[in-house]
Amino acid sequence: MAIETGMRGRAITACFMTVLFWMAGTQGTAAAPDITWTYSSFPPAYIEQNNTLQGYATQTQNWLIDRLPQYHHIVKTVPLARLLAEMRSPELHCSLTLIPTERRKEYIYFAKPILISLPPSVVILAQKMPVFRPYLNDKNEIDINRLLANNGIITAIRQGRSYGQYIDDIVSQYLSRPNIITVGSDDKFIQLLEIDRLDWVMYLPDEAEYHLRQSNYNSEIISLPIANMPPFVSATMGCPKNRQGKQVIDAVNNILDAYPDMPWTQYYKAWIPPKDRPRYNDILKGILAARLSQPNSPF
Repeated sequence: MAIETGMRGRAITACFMTVLFWMAGTQGTAAAPDITWTYSSFPPAYIEQNNTLQGYATQTQNWLIDRLPQYHHIVKTVPLARLLAEMRSPELHCSLTLIPTERRKEYIYFAKPILISLPPSVVILAQKMPVFRPYLNDKNEIDINRLLANNGIITAIRQGRSYGQYIDDIVSQYLSRPNIITVGSDDKFIQLLEIDRLDWVMYLPDEAEYHLRQSNYNSEIISLPIANMPPFVSATMGCPKNRQGKQVIDAVNNILDAYPDMPWTQYYKAWIPPKDRPRYNDILKGILAARLSQPNSPF
């Protein structure tokens, strides 16, 4: 009887241990939580080509994904108008190209700045620099008021596009002048510079370089910073304002802190005109200096 009881006890113990091992194995192989990276196609940040996703924001996103192995990553394209609505989803939908505002902070957790880019600028063919030098101040920034006031220097503005409140307010004062053409699309601005139909255009520098490469022209372009504009624009990753979203943003901030020299900025730099890269390098040096000297720096 004692033997029978002992055997039964060992059998029960073996079954119990089997259950424990099964539970441990199940916990060890639990599925990683999903992050859905939402984006809208906007070259050269995101370039959809030959069933692949390219561009400097894609490269930056992949750089972060490689350092977030605790998550399962999904990439999803959404219309631009829906991008912010995705941040209100109960699921973990995040985006890399958001500009923080007080209103957005009500429902989005934002990481520290990631994408550092040059603001809208006056883009010209480099060979025409002598024409524009009289409009530069001592910081090599262009006086957009004086430039627009000259009826002999022709430009085009895309209807409905915003270049920021400061530029929009100035441009609105000159729209009726004969040297400003209003068009529905700015895709061909580089070609119009090349055939001398336009003297300058308003573009983001990386956008101008993208259109130059698409056009197959060999000319060099340069973007002239506009006086009284911030030297750069920063965008970053945002996730829904919930517990999961905060965990992701905290993890991303830890990654950013571990790389104070911001190596991911090389992807953007490769997409701006070569003559603009010294200006961009100076901006990065200033940001790095601020990070090292100011403990409360937003970067």
